[in-house]
Parts: sequence; C-alpha cells; structure tokens
Amino acid sequence: MSRLKIYLVRHGETEWNRESRIQGREDVPLCAQGLEQAQGLAEAFRGVRLAAVLTSPLSRARTTAERIGKAAGAPVIPEADLTERDFGSVSGKVVDIFNPEKYASDLEPLDDVAARALAVLRRYAGELGEDFAAVSHGGTINAVLRAVSGGEMGSGKTRLINAGINLLEWDRGTFRVAGVNLVSPR
Repeated sequence: MSRLKIYLVRHGETEWNRESRIQGREDVPLCAQGLEQAQGLAEAFRGVRLAAVLTSPLSRARTTAERIGKAAGAPVIPEADLTERDFGSVSGKVVDIFNPEKYASDLEPLDDVAARALAVLRRYAGELGEDFAAVSHGGTINAVLRAVSGGEMGSGKTRLINAGINLLEWDRGTFRVAGVNLVSPR
C-alpha cells in the first residue's frame, strides 16, 4: 500500500466555542462564523481528490463534512467513533480545556478516545487505499495526535483551531503527524 494522506478536520465554530464551553457530545450547531468557516474549507478542498469524507454524527461536524464532500465530489460517511470525547460532568461548562480532569473524574479516558478514532482511520486507510478526510472534534483529534506523536503534541499541549486541518500520513500501517492547524490541504 502506498503512502496516503488523512486530513483530520476540526469542525467550524459554534457559540459554545466562542464562550469557551466544553461541548462534549452535546449536539451544538455551527454559528454563522462556523458556517462561513465550513464553506471556506469546502473551497480549500475543491479539486482535492478524496475517496471519502468521514464524519462524526454530531451536526457541527456533519455540516462541515457535507460541504467538504460536495466540493470535493466525495461521499460523506458518518462514523460514530469519530464523535467528540465524552467530557462527562464538565460538558457544557467553562473549564480549562487543557486540564478537564482537574474538574471531574467521569471523562472518557484519552487512550479510549484515541483507540476508537484510530481504529476507524486504520480501517478506511486499508479499505480505501486513497487519501480521505475525517471531520471530528478538538478533543478527539487531539487524542489522536497525542497517540500518534507519542505525547509530543495533542491533548494538553496543542490548541486546535476551528476549521483547522491536521494532516496524518499513513505508510505501511503506520501513522505520522505531517501538519497541525493547517488552513489548506495543499
């Protein structure tokens, strides 16, 4: 299998992002700025060859993914394991996103978040054998970056921008982080 690119895209902005509230699995829609960001991503991906656009089923990710898929001419496929980390009792609250464990003990473990998301990415890398995008959430993408980088980046270290593109390369069964917070897939 040749090297392929996996574009991990964080959804556009929501009102809760503006308020620095942890969204978790609440289905908070994109705000006007987030819709503009999603359209900007669509334009950035226009002409990029994607085999598919995977998405968390939450509307903020799904709306972003649908715009990218339409622009790239790629099917949009919901994947439940790309949904946001379960932030338990801190969901909906304003707390330090880099240390939510300080405020609650009922959070989904980061290793579990990374494992479920990476399983999806591995499966599609093997099945598709071509570049694809996956639209998800800050907590989930950061857990993946943490796992792939051996803790050098990701959860507790990397602040991901809304509508940012994070690039993984997949080569012979191994992931490598090739870019973080990119504004274009090119």
